[in-house]
Amino acid sequence: MRPGKPTWTLMLLAGLACACAPENGQSSCPATDPVFSLPADEAPHVSYMEWWYYTGHLWTQDERRFGFEVSFFQVAHQAVATYMAHFAISDAQNLQHHYDQRLGTAPGIFPRFDLSLEDWTMNGNGSVDRLSASMDTFGIELDLTSTKPPAIHNHRGLITMGGGMDSHYYSKTRMNVTGILTIDGTPETVNGMAWSDHQWGDFEIFASDGWDWFSIQLNDMTEIMIFMLHFKDDGPRLTGATFMDSEGCQHDIEEIQIESRSTWESPVTHALYPLGWDLNIPELDIVLSITPVFEAQEIDSRETTLNVYWEGETLVSGTRAGNPVEGLGYTELAGYGMWGP
Repeated sequence: MRPGKPTWTLMLLAGLACACAPENGQSSCPATDPVFSLPADEAPHVSYMEWWYYTGHLWTQDERRFGFEVSFFQVAHQAVATYMAHFAISDAQNLQHHYDQRLGTAPGIFPRFDLSLEDWTMNGNGSVDRLSASMDTFGIELDLTSTKPPAIHNHRGLITMGGGMDSHYYSKTRMNVTGILTIDGTPETVNGMAWSDHQWGDFEIFASDGWDWFSIQLNDMTEIMIFMLHFKDDGPRLTGATFMDSEGCQHDIEEIQIESRSTWESPVTHALYPLGWDLNIPELDIVLSITPVFEAQEIDSRETTLNVYWEGETLVSGTRAGNPVEGLGYTELAGYGMWGP
């Protein structure tokens, strides 16, 4: 990381709700009130915008670590659906980022959560999700199994997107991963952990100026999601933040303080991204440092989703209630470069 002074500091607010495990140790969380039903709503919807996102961390048998992203996007207009997909690998050992993208159309939406673009596939049966994608250097064949209930963000599963429109939103915050990572034609058995996001609704992405999104998986078996939308009229605001405790009970976070430590300019797109963050969540007594594994984890997706964005694997360390914690995460930064048609 290049040294530098903090580039921005934000105090951000959202609604507070708490779902906590009882003192007897039984996992019994107060019910959320989602506006959708799972697993039925894992399937595509008749809505303008929808995406399924998987990020995670894979270890080979000799303990090399790789970050991965696989995402499918659906844009539906009348009877025609356009599909896009991105696949990326972050090679932590060699500090290299590899990605590819696909684009296609269909006469209608896929009837089930069983998506495909050429030989890239993503599907699930309510208990196991499967991902398959390949590019010149890397390929994956992965099975993912969630170990916790889905996080229903903002209690009902709705967050504000651009133009004041809402998006349905839930996450699978900790998924066990097994499968094959192919490296330069050689298949490697891997295991790991992953995170899944699913959003959909009749919202317009480019009605905002982008967003900052963080997923964090800590070694005390807790997870954090933070979503900060960049509003065109008054800048970044927290529109969703969720803490998932080790029992699988979720807490909707009221306030965060976050400060970036440096910036990085892409040599390809010349987008200027804030990188490296200090995060404080006062109500949970959490203080964390979030550091990219390396800087150059940008995806130039102008050929498919009409934008460029930074989607990178991160290292996390700090304290929770005064106790040391560490973990891994992913961060997405959208709107810092080309953004929209």
